[in-house]
Amino acid sequence: MMCSGTIVQFGVPRVVVGENLSFEGNTEFLRKHGIDVLLMEDNECHELMTRFIQENTALWEEDVAGRYHV
Repeated sequence: MMCSGTIVQFGVPRVVVGENLSFEGNTEFLRKHGIDVLLMEDNECHELMTRFIQENTALWEEDVAGRYHV
């Protein structure tokens, strides 16, 4: 939510999301605030995130509070 709030606060007009399976994020919040959100659904990005989460589980859970689905 912090990143989404900052995007809205500073008027970033467009956000490109590589994938949202690892972490959904707040795309609907952004869209409700007029931000153009482009979801790429990129498999390579998802594989990269999956590998990062598996290799750095404690760090990921500390930062994202375990709210992910791989």
